[in-house]
Amino acid sequence: MACVVRYSFLLISICLRSTTWADAMVQVTTLTGAVGNEIIIQCAIDKTPQDGVYMYKQVASKNKQEVFYYYKDNTFTPKSTMYKSKVHVDGKIPNINATFSNVNTTDIGLYWCEFNLEDKITVSPVTWLWIVEKKYNDTGERKREEEEKEKEKEDKKCPEDPRVKIVLIVCAVMLLLCIPGFIFVILKLKGCWGNKKYRPSNQPSDSVYEEMKRSNLDCPPSVRTFINPDYQSTKLLR
Repeated sequence: MACVVRYSFLLISICLRSTTWADAMVQVTTLTGAVGNEIIIQCAIDKTPQDGVYMYKQVASKNKQEVFYYYKDNTFTPKSTMYKSKVHVDGKIPNINATFSNVNTTDIGLYWCEFNLEDKITVSPVTWLWIVEKKYNDTGERKREEEEKEKEKEDKKCPEDPRVKIVLIVCAVMLLLCIPGFIFVILKLKGCWGNKKYRPSNQPSDSVYEEMKRSNLDCPPSVRTFINPDYQSTKLLR
């Protein structure tokens, strides 16, 4: 802000050097606008009648530049091609409004009007026009811009790598394929464990085995048990 004020005083001091303003009391009005918007600069004096009005612009140490001339019969004459479609004038002399459309930083400077009545010149108050970069049009744009900034921060923290996605997909597929195998192995182990735990409810005691062994020793097998019945029938026929 300090540099703006310093710059404005510099411009005013330059303009005061002109012979037209040598004996005039200068009144400066600050007007701030945003890039892309419309700005209205007033040109008015309290002296009538007047034949026409010139609007001038001055930037830094450059010579003053004619913006337009507006005659009392409402004839508008732009003095530069850049202002031909950018500026239009409303009102009646000596009280008019100059509307600048789609302003940008090149429009920054001092503006004033000089009314003429034959050879007499009357200077209007000076307007110090300052144009700033437009940040937000409305709440919606501001919200979208904040969301974009947050998204950029998240992207910087966690950059997306396509290889990471591929690895995750492969791991997921392998996990799905391994689940049936794990289930089968678990069921198999469970069956083997159950077989090991099984025991007959009535196991024969050692005394029973001893008794069976002793009976086999005391009673030799009968001869008939070793004779083949087919062999006996063959022997009888003979």
